[in-house]
Amino acid sequence: MISRKKFPFFTLFLVVLIVSTAGIAFARAGGGHSYGGSSSGGSGGGGDGLGILIYFLIRLCIEQPVIGIPLVIIIIVISIIVKKKRLNMQYSTIQKAGNRNLNQSQDSVATQTALAKLKARDPQFTAAALMKKAEAAFLEIQQAWSDQDLSKVRRFISDGVNERFSLQIDMQKTQGIRNRMENVQVLKTEITSIESDSHFDSIHLRITAKAKDTDVDIVTGKKIRDNYSGTFVEYWSFLRKPGAQTLAGKGLVEGVCPNCGAHLELSDSGKCQYCDAVVTSGEYDWVLSEITQSIEWSTATSPSAVPGYTAMVEADPAFNLQTIEDTTSVIFWRYIKSYFESSAAPVRKMATAEYSDSLENSLESTRDGNSHLFFADAAVGAVEVQSIVQGTDFDRVQVLVKWSAANSWIDHTGNVKGGGPKTIRPQIFTLVRKHGVTTLAATQLNSAHCPGCGAPYSGDDSGSCEYCGRPLNDGSGAWVLESIGAFTTARINSASVSPVTGTSGVSADILLMAMASTMYADGELDAKEMDMLASFAGQRGISQDSLSAIINTVKQPDAQLPRPANTAEAMEVLKAMVRMSLADGRIDDTEKALLDNYATSAGLSKYEVSSTIAKQRKSLYKEARKAVK
Repeated sequence: MISRKKFPFFTLFLVVLIVSTAGIAFARAGGGHSYGGSSSGGSGGGGDGLGILIYFLIRLCIEQPVIGIPLVIIIIVISIIVKKKRLNMQYSTIQKAGNRNLNQSQDSVATQTALAKLKARDPQFTAAALMKKAEAAFLEIQQAWSDQDLSKVRRFISDGVNERFSLQIDMQKTQGIRNRMENVQVLKTEITSIESDSHFDSIHLRITAKAKDTDVDIVTGKKIRDNYSGTFVEYWSFLRKPGAQTLAGKGLVEGVCPNCGAHLELSDSGKCQYCDAVVTSGEYDWVLSEITQSIEWSTATSPSAVPGYTAMVEADPAFNLQTIEDTTSVIFWRYIKSYFESSAAPVRKMATAEYSDSLENSLESTRDGNSHLFFADAAVGAVEVQSIVQGTDFDRVQVLVKWSAANSWIDHTGNVKGGGPKTIRPQIFTLVRKHGVTTLAATQLNSAHCPGCGAPYSGDDSGSCEYCGRPLNDGSGAWVLESIGAFTTARINSASVSPVTGTSGVSADILLMAMASTMYADGELDAKEMDMLASFAGQRGISQDSLSAIINTVKQPDAQLPRPANTAEAMEVLKAMVRMSLADGRIDDTEKALLDNYATSAGLSKYEVSSTIAKQRKSLYKEARKAVK
């Protein structure tokens, strides 16, 4: 039994003992000594100690208020300070790890290491020379685009890039216009990341340029409208096979065959007409494989993070994501061309017969007299492999294509009639290939060429090669389109969003789409909600034009933006939003208000928002501690 005189001193001793023990536990949490280990053994003791402390503090406040009440105040103040210190440590640790990724670039040490390995395999390679080559390619492509003549640049672009530009130019010609880029200047070029695997070396460059963009009459040259004048940023991705070597004065951009040294003239199959080398395959020199807008760019995640990738590579050693994304890009632009021509013919060599017939029926339903529906001003934001599944008869790859366009009408003379606003359309393209078929390593970037004879896909509307007669649309040789469907929130995985590593399986604009579509469920977005969405967009590099396109899309009755279908999906979106917002370790008042607003619209509570923030901050703190060691 503790005497009344000794009771205050015993209570003070107990307070010091428990606070000291808590301090030791806190030090271990910060130092990582118990990281990954079990903590259940100590949690019971801590709870008992806290209960005893509360009991004696209550007694002390009643029996010795002069001592007890000030002591309680001191304990509360110390608790607040300790909690604030713990939160600040979490903030700074997450921010330290995340700051390396805010500029959308690979870690500088990783880049330098990759450069050193590349130079060890190719002693003549230099980053400066590659950037100079990229700048020359950039200027040459702008000129070829303005001239509406891609033959000048075909030697160093992949099938995917060629299909994209070719279709856009054909559409311009049909409408009697020419998009002209004038006063083009490259302001800055820098390498943002380098990846290498057994299939390709990939170098990604951030190109900052300025130009005057206008549309002119294709016959008279008279200006029709000004589109844009100013600075813009694009990410250009170049691929090359690991065994390729830099040869002074020989290269695709220079117009010299890197294999035989002759002046480069290409055949329809992408071969040098002198030595028959397939130079657009990346076998000999760098090939431009992709152009990505700044809003969509992020450093590449490991291919092994894609579900099913590792198992597929075991079955098909030459399989790689770059080829799949290039093939999907070709298919997408042929899909757009099908709507422009109101015919399924452009896709028949790259889609199953069942899909092509279904598309033909859809196109028939969009015809109205001499006019038909087409997608005006189509643009692609990103093409990303989502999953790979091997089956008994067929293997399947699902690819996210984020694109935008305006539904418009065009007649047989090329006159375009009014249409709706430009809207965002994230869709899943499912590609299939017969199980057991393997990738042809020699022609991986020749996605629009026959895998048998190498001839380009052109000519009739059959599903076979017009030169060698080989079936092309049955998945017996290459990946073909099986279906196109909407991207839903069921595909959002919050764990893939990590500001610590700078990688994300979910982009900021996808989350913005999910938020906006959920908040618009009542048929209205008020001024306060718009301000919150604009703040989220601005902090994540999403332009006002892109935000406007998302809002326009949300308001369309037939919008196909991701919206949670149930509570589980709504919570997964919330977790992803919180993780993205915690890039600097903190969530400000505007971000918190947006999260609360979204939660209310999705049927979640504000308590769930607060608890999610606390849990995800703790999770990211652990990730950050590991990353900055």
